[in-house]
Amino acid sequence: MTEENQTPETQEAPGISLNDISAAVQIIDVATARGAIRGEELLPVGTVRQRFMAFLEHAKAQGQDVNLPGEQQPANADAVPSSEEVPAS
Repeated sequence: MTEENQTPETQEAPGISLNDISAAVQIIDVATARGAIRGEELLPVGTVRQRFMAFLEHAKAQGQDVNLPGEQQPANADAVPSSEEVPAS
């Protein structure tokens, strides 16, 4: 059955997940770091980023499994550390 043939009752509504919001924050951070956002655009972009982060932090405080951007992920004992993770001698 194609989407065109589905009735509104059987058609699944599009959704957005906490991981989608986290990815959007990461995209904003990368775009800003690369200078892709002009100065006059920083306030509205920063406001959206701040609202996304507040939403994610609230979800995490409620016990939901959320990966906050910039948060260290648990280290895997079998993983090989990147050069950034290896302390300088």
